[in-house]
Amino acid sequence: MIYFKIFLIFLILTISACTVKIPDIKITGEKTALENQVLGEYSKIKEDAWMVTSERGDGQIRITADRKEVVEAVRDREFLKDDISELKIKGYLGELNNGQIDVVDAGEVAKLNKKEKDLIKLLMEKENKARKLIMERIIETDAKFKSSPEEVYQAFFVMNLEDSPENTFYKNKKDKWVKK
Repeated sequence: MIYFKIFLIFLILTISACTVKIPDIKITGEKTALENQVLGEYSKIKEDAWMVTSERGDGQIRITADRKEVVEAVRDREFLKDDISELKIKGYLGELNNGQIDVVDAGEVAKLNKKEKDLIKLLMEKENKARKLIMERIIETDAKFKSSPEEVYQAFFVMNLEDSPENTFYKNKKDKWVKK
């Protein structure tokens, strides 16, 4: 019996002296390489927009007509950002998986007065036009995007959804509106 107690004490001391090494966990971004590339292209376009409007610029920046349209689209999106976010928070607008936005519940919007409905329609149209121009520019800049524009739309959707406020709507793969 004494040997058993000594063995038990020895076993307890041995086990308590053991350490457990927790494996290193490396968190990587959830973005795909394509999403990162689309985000990089979008960042370049945004940088062009800021360079054109920068007070530090000497006024000598020249951009082509097609780039000018895209730069204006980026500026429009920045200008509309707060209004679009507010409409998303109110549940009137949501993200579509093609990179555009749409009305979440037409019945709820129909209850609004004409001025509010017209404003929602105008803001949605301007935002979607700007997004389309930007996505088309990204597709035009790289040959691999031309063969799979849907991937660019999807990457743009992911980027816009990440920028959307919490508890805002988006359409899932089953084509149903769900909250973020």
